[in-house]
Amino acid sequence: MPEYKRKKIHTSRRRPKSVKVQKQNTNASSRPAKQIKRDITQDSSIRVVKGKKGERRTKFCVFSASIAAIILIFILLSTLLPVGLIESSKNLFLSFGSGSFPADISGAQTIDCVPKSNYYYVLTDTSVMAYSNGGKKIFSSVHGFLSPVIATSQTRAIVFDQGKNTAIIYNLSGVVDTVNSKNEIITADIAKDGQYALVTKSDSYASSVTVYNKSGKSIYNIKFAKDIVNHIDIASSGKKIAVSTVSAESGKFVSSIRVYEFNSADPAFKLDLNQDIVYDIENTGSGFFVTTHNKLRYIKWSKYAVNEFDAGGEIVSMRYSGSGTMAVYNKTNDKSDNSIVLFSNSGKKISEFEIKEAINDIRFLRGRVYSIGDSSVSIYDKQGKILRSDSCAFGGVKISVVGSNAVCVITDNEIQKTVIEKGD
Repeated sequence: MPEYKRKKIHTSRRRPKSVKVQKQNTNASSRPAKQIKRDITQDSSIRVVKGKKGERRTKFCVFSASIAAIILIFILLSTLLPVGLIESSKNLFLSFGSGSFPADISGAQTIDCVPKSNYYYVLTDTSVMAYSNGGKKIFSSVHGFLSPVIATSQTRAIVFDQGKNTAIIYNLSGVVDTVNSKNEIITADIAKDGQYALVTKSDSYASSVTVYNKSGKSIYNIKFAKDIVNHIDIASSGKKIAVSTVSAESGKFVSSIRVYEFNSADPAFKLDLNQDIVYDIENTGSGFFVTTHNKLRYIKWSKYAVNEFDAGGEIVSMRYSGSGTMAVYNKTNDKSDNSIVLFSNSGKKISEFEIKEAINDIRFLRGRVYSIGDSSVSIYDKQGKILRSDSCAFGGVKISVVGSNAVCVITDNEIQKTVIEKGD
């Protein structure tokens, strides 16, 4: 073949003209407008999706933290408010407010008054009522009992007909439950978590103690063949109960104190008092006071250590408050010759002093002693120094402290607020 007809073979490494490679141009202005718009849209979409995922993750974390905080608060409130948040909130709401004085009360005879922090119960021969410290009547209910007795806790009250078969449980909204026992009720107590205990007797046993939860379900029971249980007190923990018993031995009455834990039928603690009959048991939180004719004993709930105090006279009343516990006794069986002994709620003696006038009712609150007699009301400090005193001609039988220098005086038919003006 002639030389000029031969096909030339390119040995050069240059790419054929049909293959074109465009250099990447970072200058956006040199690219087509549609391509720029499409790239921006895709990049923005990626950023938006990532942003929404992060936002959803943040919201979920905040929501989870809020739920955890609510659960924690609920657990704390359940511990601090043992009858429940709803009931405790209602009680708090109802305890606020004021009314006018004098406030009328139902009944012909005032039997008892039990002050709380910012309200108080009044028990008469026909009704039970609750009033705020400002005079507002929170509720009033006819109990219909012949021999009514009231026991209270920080949250509820129980009123029972001693010697009969019925008890009624109240909070500040009114009646919570009515308990009908098969046997005759001797005494009762109620705890801050709504647990309550009834002491009953029948032909088959001398006495029986039954503890119920706040819903009325029996959770503990002990029976006594010969011993009569005359006083009980449920521990603040809701897991123990102190009982005092009386029985006859060799023609004499003997008494004892027992503490039962709800996981055993045998007493965890027992103290024989011989012929020293128990008048009262008063729970103070960490322990309880046992009152007999002329002695006080403080017993701790934990290790059952016992401290004993000689009163030097006949003990006529015990008063418990957040400030401490007060014992009142007569030295010479004279209403106008009284000795006052103040204790901390851990059982330590604070002071002792005399009040040389008749005492119809007395309270210990915020480091002061408030006393009402036949015609006067007085305030003392913890050492017995009189701070204020004024006449009070209302015929008061009970008092409730409603201010530093003010009390509500309860008669048999009304409540009157008194501010004690005279003092140093």
